[in-house]
Amino acid sequence: MGSFPSNAPYVGSASVPFSQATKEVVETIQGMSSGQRKELFKVSDNLFHSVERFWSLPPLEYLEPSQGLPGLFAYTGEAFKSFDAHSLGNNAIQRAKNSLVIVSALYGIVTGEMNIVNYRLEMQSKLGVNGYKNLYGLWRPILTQWLNQQESSFAVNLCSNEYSKVFDWKSVTMPAIHIDFKQMKNGEIKSVSAFSKQARGTMARWIFTENIQTIFSLASFDLDGYRLYSHEGDNMVFLREE
Repeated sequence: MGSFPSNAPYVGSASVPFSQATKEVVETIQGMSSGQRKELFKVSDNLFHSVERFWSLPPLEYLEPSQGLPGLFAYTGEAFKSFDAHSLGNNAIQRAKNSLVIVSALYGIVTGEMNIVNYRLEMQSKLGVNGYKNLYGLWRPILTQWLNQQESSFAVNLCSNEYSKVFDWKSVTMPAIHIDFKQMKNGEIKSVSAFSKQARGTMARWIFTENIQTIFSLASFDLDGYRLYSHEGDNMVFLREE
């Protein structure tokens, strides 16, 4: 997560989309003992203190942050370093604010127009909320319905498997294309997690800087040595040689 104060070029104004579900997640975590939270987050003793601070805010602060980070600038993992929102031009930022959605275990979705607080929570965390045995059970029906209500002509799924599974893709009515990145080394094709994360951010950035408007146009992605390797059904695989 980024830090506040932020040097983001704007402040988000959109409300949290699924406030009741987000509130239930917050209250569930805050209702756990310190030991239960440490087991949930699986972090070192030193890091656990900072994670505890993330979850010590009043519940309303997660829904209406007094000091928050705009969604496009809130995350600092490998994919978001490659996306590099701070260096996007104004037109690309506007497209990303309108069209980029970050899947979140706390918020369901985070858009570029939302302000959010720092948090730590993985979608695959074994957290039961409101009768659901895990976060997939909570978010899958909500996010699948949300996606089906969007007016976009298609969706590009650049999520990791962990987050992609939160959608029931068999029930999604919008055309969607699923992107995967592979590495060729010594004649063998394999997935490398760190490289895949970087490539997802790079492709997302490219989509908005180049104003990609069709699924067909995705095939021309060629940054960082990647080339389209296969396009079967709704799956595209991009490959590069190491």
